[in-house]
Amino acid sequence: MKDEKKLFDKLDEFDVDMPDFPMRKSRVDRAANWLFDSVRLPEFELTERKMIITLFLPGLISIISAIPLIFL
Repeated sequence: MKDEKKLFDKLDEFDVDMPDFPMRKSRVDRAANWLFDSVRLPEFELTERKMIITLFLPGLISIISAIPLIFL
């Protein structure tokens, strides 16, 4: 009991002003939070062979798609 009385006396020494803030967010705030929310990127597990294919595939596609232009 004595400890509780001491605690309440100590707490009564402090004066805290609580700022007013809205309990609900506006539609604009909710839309902004949704648009700018961070997204976890998917993780891909690439072996050495898959990495080589990934690196050379765009070049190979470019060369193959340019072959018909030679015969024009």
